[in-house]
Amino acid sequence: MSFISPVVPAFSEKAQERVRDARDFAWSASRHDTFATCPRKYYYSYYGILEDPEVQRLKRLSALALWAGSVVHETIEEFLRTNDAIPEPAVQEALIRSVVHGRMLNEWKESEGGILGFRLFEHEYTQPIEQEDKKILVGIVMRSMKHFFKSSLLREAFRVKRSAWLSMEELVSFHVDDVPVFLRMDLAFRDERDRVRIVDWKTGRSAGKFNDLQIAGYALYAAEQGWVSSATEISTELAYLFWPRYVRKEVTQPVLDHARAFVTRSAKTMRALLADPEANTARIEDFPRIDKPRICRRCNFRRLCFPRADALDVRPSRRSVAKNP
Repeated sequence: MSFISPVVPAFSEKAQERVRDARDFAWSASRHDTFATCPRKYYYSYYGILEDPEVQRLKRLSALALWAGSVVHETIEEFLRTNDAIPEPAVQEALIRSVVHGRMLNEWKESEGGILGFRLFEHEYTQPIEQEDKKILVGIVMRSMKHFFKSSLLREAFRVKRSAWLSMEELVSFHVDDVPVFLRMDLAFRDERDRVRIVDWKTGRSAGKFNDLQIAGYALYAAEQGWVSSATEISTELAYLFWPRYVRKEVTQPVLDHARAFVTRSAKTMRALLADPEANTARIEDFPRIDKPRICRRCNFRRLCFPRADALDVRPSRRSVAKNP
């Protein structure tokens, strides 16, 4: 089995999926995160993207840290889809090196070569990339994959067999009141005690702002699907592969109630800025941009908000790779 992924198409299936989803209002943790970060970025990500090819292209830019996370997640997904046992250490090492020296090298060259296809944020905006940053990037991927293969979670998932797996990187949806909610679980399986385990692989060195909310949403979906008769039969696990560190939380009914209420409030706030909530249409002027240079410097849509290079202090922040979300 080869871990060298094919070249990412100019407009990938997942990117097309995001555009289709944007035509109807829906809620997700990433959508909430974008809205909370900057309303203008939210507009471009979910409304401007519908008609403007340049917005679509900028949306697909991947910063170094996000690229490392995508490589790890997609490699894990491919491995889980095509294997039923953990390979020997020598095979693991070969697979990891094939990702770094195959896929990552190919994508790096593609990003350097032009604006179509895979493109790094740093290349798009001519941000200097130091050799140390490249080493950190490769280190994140290799270290995360090594810890993945050593993970007790992986051993448990294989021990119960694939028939006990409930979801693995599948885009699913359900409703919270009248709000469609979309999510994609890294892995959910029924363990040997007949409990539902929901796993979220992380490559960052620290917890993200909405990690707990995201994984509570996964638990809410599990309950809505009838996978369990009680919330207490669910446990969630944030697997920080870089360290490694595993944060397990038992789910209770108040956790699910809080997640449901949060989604309802968040969706109401988003809809309040729409020109026509029923038709899910928006006007750019109703979504103001923020005035936070530190955030704007790292935004994919920076060029749209600040067409003149001197209109924003564009000095790169140090160690952007190390601050992987």
